Amino acid sequence: MSYEMEVTFMGDHIEARSIGEKSYQTAEKLWTEITRVCLKQDCYKVLGIGVSTRQMSVMDSINHDALFKKFGVTPKYKIAWTESNRNEFDKLKNLETILVNRGFRGKVFADVEEARAWLLKD
Repeated sequence: MSYEMEVTFMGDHIEARSIGEKSYQTAEKLWTEITRVCLKQDCYKVLGIGVSTRQMSVMDSINHDALFKKFGVTPKYKIAWTESNRNEFDKLKNLETILVNRGFRGKVFADVEEARAWLLKD
């Protein structure tokens, strides 16, 4: 499985880049690092930039609710996520609906700059 990630504090938000084959395990690895950096920097605005080479299964996508509970991701986090793989984007829109219905502040975008603007607004 080919997968790379990088999580960086950008001064006013956290940028999380993930490239490659996505799964629950890679999401767990990514959110471990995202929450570590968020806590260290006391910053809870997260911009995710994803490039998927293999789609995450529907169940892995749905299980993000449990993943967020495991890492203490609460509605204080504001999450803007982008995905360049159009097939994966549709799954993320479904995940967005589930999480927003559970009180999370998150939105999925096709464009990184649009996502950044939404994330940093307010």
